[in-house]
Amino acid sequence: MSEPWRRLPALSLKQIQYFVTLAQLRHFTDTASRLAISQPALSSALRQVETVLGGKLVNRTASAVTLTELGTAILPHAQRLLNVAHATFDDMQRVMLAGGDGTLRIGLVPSVSNLLFPAVPRLLAQHFPRLRVEFHDQTNDSLLLQLENGQIDFGIGALDSSVPDRLEIYPLQEDPFVAVMRRDDPLAHPHHLPWRQLANRDIAVFSKGNSSRLVSALAESHRLNLTARYQVDFLETLYGLVRSQLAVAILPQLYTTHLNDEELTVIPLQQPLLSRTVALMRSAKQNHSPLIENCFQLLRHDFQLRGKQT
Repeated sequence: MSEPWRRLPALSLKQIQYFVTLAQLRHFTDTASRLAISQPALSSALRQVETVLGGKLVNRTASAVTLTELGTAILPHAQRLLNVAHATFDDMQRVMLAGGDGTLRIGLVPSVSNLLFPAVPRLLAQHFPRLRVEFHDQTNDSLLLQLENGQIDFGIGALDSSVPDRLEIYPLQEDPFVAVMRRDDPLAHPHHLPWRQLANRDIAVFSKGNSSRLVSALAESHRLNLTARYQVDFLETLYGLVRSQLAVAILPQLYTTHLNDEELTVIPLQQPLLSRTVALMRSAKQNHSPLIENCFQLLRHDFQLRGKQT
């Protein structure tokens, strides 16, 4: 954590907000109207941002505004600063109103929900009774982006080559891939299924996240002729395709935790074994408050204890 007395650049959050709003609306008149300021005030604020940062951020014409190369590079950093500022101000207001702690934002991919509920809310309520906890479920790619942007405090997702090295990673468990098929499927009888037996079958996978990338990488590295005939967004659609005898679904095992269907069965995929690593993650660069740090360490310790018991 840097010294609080360290001199800051001569920029205000409002000036950063003006630049980000202009970058989104791409029009001076619309931006000034949205911010309820005059166009000269907007121009003055933008000049101050450019002066402090040392370069031109926008090109202005009579009809529109475009970002320079420098402006395009600066924009995500400015957006992240505003996200953190908004979240921090919200937390401070809640502290003042409630006379207690702030807000903890936890991101998760839907498949790991059984790792969190109901144990994590109960544990946090026991140790931090005034804490407000938000759970944000999303795809793994969105989770990583929100961690980098400071929109969530930490998250539980899956590891692959897309995970940036700017995140702290704490592996929790392996999540092997399985096949979901009809119970009357000719391949549904063995205790496990070699991948090569799916070579002539239509396969259904998720269209988003890292599951399909891992399956594609496995097929390429082992020269397996797998046909991902269907790519869908939601779990029930995946199961519906299987029930309709249109495809065999391939997905990580955690997704099937609550599958209770008389028509469907789950079979482990082997030869080779493919799994994803489920991990607790947070930004390595973000300065966390003592409250958030204590919550993180509490949950990390709890996950470690549960891992030893399995």
